[in-house]
Amino acid sequence: MEPSTLAQLDPRIWQAVIAGTVVALGWVFNGWRTRRAERELRAEKLRDAHKAIYAEIRNVCATYWLEGEAEAHAAALIERMEAEPDFVPFIPAERHDRVYETILPQIDVLPRQTIDAIVAFYALIETIQWLSEDMRGERYSASGPKRRLAVYRDYIAMRARAFDYGQYVLRLILAFSEGGPAEADRVQAEFGSRPVSSPAEDRSSPAGSDTA
Repeated sequence: MEPSTLAQLDPRIWQAVIAGTVVALGWVFNGWRTRRAERELRAEKLRDAHKAIYAEIRNVCATYWLEGEAEAHAAALIERMEAEPDFVPFIPAERHDRVYETILPQIDVLPRQTIDAIVAFYALIETIQWLSEDMRGERYSASGPKRRLAVYRDYIAMRARAFDYGQYVLRLILAFSEGGPAEADRVQAEFGSRPVSSPAEDRSSPAGSDTA
């Protein structure tokens, strides 16, 4: 269209063109602002979920660690069970997944770098809770001393495994919080390269740092 033709257009057409352009730009801006708000909200939910889960897992590790006395305590009980065939150890009722159950309906906010490890950790915790419940029942008390000892050894081994894996999950969450997906991927790769048969190398104490 020639410039002279454009100049001859009805002013109302120009007004409509300008108004349409403004509306279109408004849609684009509002869409961008909405998407940004959604990203910020999702990021906030992710941070809150990570912080809550981190705190709960750290508490689980502290409970299983018993301030460094867990292994000695278990060894003493095993020694007593071997010396006293009628002895039945007291297994306390424990619940370590209340925060996780609260977050579970919105677990999709967690990133791929941490979600699998978190789910796996709580699956292990659930198994331990089921086993401890069985061990508080009459069936366990009535079983023979060898059977009781074998089950108790399994129970202790599962708690030790949960402690070790919990330490890994804490490292993973902290890595994501401080260094983003790339740092979490690095921690995952490092953990995945460990020999499966090797014992936990750092059974020192529960991680104590807070997530950012």
